[in-house]
Amino acid sequence: MAGPIEQYLITCPSCGTANRIPPEREGQRGKCGGCHLLLPPVHAHPVTLDDRTFDGFVLDYPGSVLAEFWAPW
Repeated sequence: MAGPIEQYLITCPSCGTANRIPPEREGQRGKCGGCHLLLPPVHAHPVTLDDRTFDGFVLDYPGSVLAEFWAPW
């Protein structure tokens, strides 16, 4: 069984440099170690959104978003 995640590896969409991101920085934007441009934030765990926060999160996120919708009925 695998242990806790020690780091995430994010490839810069601009220059292709692989960047190591510590798990405590999840959801934050960092800078690429190669070209120093902003990296997209890492979300390895689901982010719970509601009708007030959904549009802002999806429209402001610089990458692809996978959304799962659930209703109690």
